[in-house]
Amino acid sequence: MGSQPGQHVRADGAPSAASAPASAPAATKPAKEPDWFDCLKDIPLGPGKLDVGGSIRTRYELLDDFTILGVNTNRADEMLLLRSRISLDYKITGQQLHFFVEAQDARFWLSALERSDFAATHPHLNQADLRQAFVEWRKISGTPFGFKIGRQSITYADKRIFGPGEWGNTGRYQWDAGKFYIQTDAVDVDLLYGRQVQPYPASFDDEHYDYDMVGVYAQIKKLPVKLDVFYLLRYDDEGTTRGEAGLGDRRTHTMGFYVDGKAGGRKEWDYGGTVAFQAGQFGRDDLCAYGLNSRLGYTFDLPWQPRLGFEFSYASGDRDPTDGRHETFDNVFGAVDTYYGRMNLFSWMNLEDYQLTASVKPAKDVEIRADYHLFRLATDNDAWYFCNGRAARRDPAGDAGQTVGHEIDLLARWKINRHLELYAGYAHFFDGGFVDRTAGGGFDADWLFAQLVFSF
Repeated sequence: MGSQPGQHVRADGAPSAASAPASAPAATKPAKEPDWFDCLKDIPLGPGKLDVGGSIRTRYELLDDFTILGVNTNRADEMLLLRSRISLDYKITGQQLHFFVEAQDARFWLSALERSDFAATHPHLNQADLRQAFVEWRKISGTPFGFKIGRQSITYADKRIFGPGEWGNTGRYQWDAGKFYIQTDAVDVDLLYGRQVQPYPASFDDEHYDYDMVGVYAQIKKLPVKLDVFYLLRYDDEGTTRGEAGLGDRRTHTMGFYVDGKAGGRKEWDYGGTVAFQAGQFGRDDLCAYGLNSRLGYTFDLPWQPRLGFEFSYASGDRDPTDGRHETFDNVFGAVDTYYGRMNLFSWMNLEDYQLTASVKPAKDVEIRADYHLFRLATDNDAWYFCNGRAARRDPAGDAGQTVGHEIDLLARWKINRHLELYAGYAHFFDGGFVDRTAGGGFDADWLFAQLVFSF
């Protein structure tokens, strides 16, 4: 029998609680099962309340024929990583005002890599340091204005333009920065200025990299899709950037947009992407580059919610190393640890990445995923750029071809409960013609990991 006009029906065909007779008791949401961490939340203190939070993450990795420093190492390596965080969040009652402080300790063991193998910074080691310390106040006294000032992570959308790089043991980007908020019914606008914190393994992180960041990030509302537009300036006036025409300053203007939505308003189809253009100065060269990402997926209305997806990422390369034009797209400030293959062998630079994805959810809190990547150079005489942005291999003549290789990623994630998550995976890289024909010859690489995260 069909539902009556105005009557809400559940997926199983029974009337929902919203449509039950007035005399029937309203359905109540099951109460969250308490645990001992609850005493660390909403602690009354003066004019506000204090939350204490934290996390402990440990991960074991086994790597064959590559490390964080490069590829084709002809040896295996392993790592045991540990990252601990503790935070205090003090919220003023009746206002969107809070003070946040977070400390972090990151360490590693087992690896054959020594501290001396790295320069001043280290991707796995950052002992007992300050990760975040900021004050944030939104909609001050009912106005559209607000601010966030202090040491902070900056994240937007899918983290491709701005992302902290959380997979790394120390986190990729931390900023001493200021944001000025303008929040209206039609648009949220963030005005940004910041300097990236330079992390040190065993001393306080009180210095910055030699560039400034200025930007505008706007999130457009009341649209059938999510739409963000942005402008970012990376400005380095140290005169140490080497272009084709010589040393000079670096001014990278990046502008573009991000979109995310459901195709035709149907929940089965999802799509999204990012388009970014870059102009400015790179040393004494003119800068002109662009990058894009697009994805399309379909989720079947079946048990386990199987999803199939296709994704394409592109970043321009430099076609002529002698024309005084720098055309290699820059990775901006985005995370590289969840894109372009989970082995982190590539950056969003001179890249064509064709990706196929398949995933299922055999249980509510379990996801199993398989990804396939075909990696090609956008320009055959520019370099293959490693995850650190440095050239891994290059054939200036362009005779080695464009196919760098293929990667298969197998991943499984289980949210055991609201405090504990297990994540594991295996990946294999198959070399392509470009690798076979460049100095060092061909190689395959393997990566295995298992990670456990406890948070409260």
